[in-house]
Amino acid sequence: MKWDYLVVETTLGSAALGELGAEGWELVAVVSPAHFILHYFFKRELRA
Repeated sequence: MKWDYLVVETTLGSAALGELGAEGWELVAVVSPAHFILHYFFKRELRA
């Protein structure tokens, strides 16, 4: 199985997270390297 990855640096709300989920993205980690900045790491199965 191969994966596609997406990293988003933002302060996403739950609606935006829901939209990414509807597109097949699975949230795998959230990292906060600085105050008020979040990095969201997503993956989904690579489509041929």
